[in-house]
Amino acid sequence: MRFPEFDNLTIVIVTYKGDALLRGCLDSLRDAGVFGDTRGRRGSAKVVVVDNSPSAATRSLAGSYGEAVEYVVSPGNPGFAGGNNRAVPFCNRKYVLLLNNDTVVRHAESIAALVEFLDAHPRCGVAGGTGVLPKSGGAVCGCGAFLSPLGNVWSYAQSRNPPPDETHTKPCFAVGGFFLMFRREILARTRGLFHPNFWCYYEEIDFCHRVWMAGFEVWYVESPPIEHLMGETAGRFERNRVMRRYLRNILFSFQVNLSFLSRLWLVNSFRALILMRGFCHLFRGNGGFAAFKSHVGAIADSLGDRRRILAARRRLSRTRARGDFAIFRRAMRPQPFSLIRSSLGI
Repeated sequence: MRFPEFDNLTIVIVTYKGDALLRGCLDSLRDAGVFGDTRGRRGSAKVVVVDNSPSAATRSLAGSYGEAVEYVVSPGNPGFAGGNNRAVPFCNRKYVLLLNNDTVVRHAESIAALVEFLDAHPRCGVAGGTGVLPKSGGAVCGCGAFLSPLGNVWSYAQSRNPPPDETHTKPCFAVGGFFLMFRREILARTRGLFHPNFWCYYEEIDFCHRVWMAGFEVWYVESPPIEHLMGETAGRFERNRVMRRYLRNILFSFQVNLSFLSRLWLVNSFRALILMRGFCHLFRGNGGFAAFKSHVGAIADSLGDRRRILAARRRLSRTRARGDFAIFRRAMRPQPFSLIRSSLGI
């Protein structure tokens, strides 16, 4: 099968001391014929590897794939958010695919499905595809996420067995950053890719929120799944520290992106949910106090972020083309109680 649309695609892969994972990802893309196809049967994507821990070994690894792979240095480890932002000037094609270094792409059709969907749906600014988790028995992931009336973002893919209709193509609030494609042109409307305040965690959901605000849409596209070796990179960091940053970033995003009435509703309800989860950890014991501190600390961090929140809010105010409640009608769904209970650990 021929995929000339890959000539319109840049693939960005951020790596941090992960040469083994990066090699597996690049090998899979090459073997699937996504780039560097010497037989002339397909178009060829451009691949940008951003190294958050620059080393001669990673540079040599990227260079071994020829001119199709460009190596970009990103000193100081600016995180997943900063690494992807560093790649933007090197992305000069119509579409950009963000791909985690801990993914394996077995079929070119997995990526082609997203390009074809964006070609056919000009109001779609972001599309995400299907993933599976080999370490979790092949559980489905990346089937789109929704904003709940309590303020948390959830997905049926949190369940081992999502309802069949939830794995079908549909609009959603956000898609997973491990396999996310967007139109490069929308960056002017969203004020860039990821907010530098995030470093890592929730940055792709905040970006999807801004895409909705800019008048575009976000869709999950059912596609041949790629494999996501989830946790291979994030697992290097202390769990409670990760949770504190993740929750803080959600509160930051809400306070920047939402209008006044929506902030009153969702920010306060989400703070209450954070406290509830924190107390659940505390009462369970087994390190629960550290988890409780991470939850309370996230709220404290958010309160201390006021200056940056106001500056970011002013920066986005002129780009809004769609109101909050128009977004909620398309991308808000109540979270099933079984998933709420599971998230609280009860």
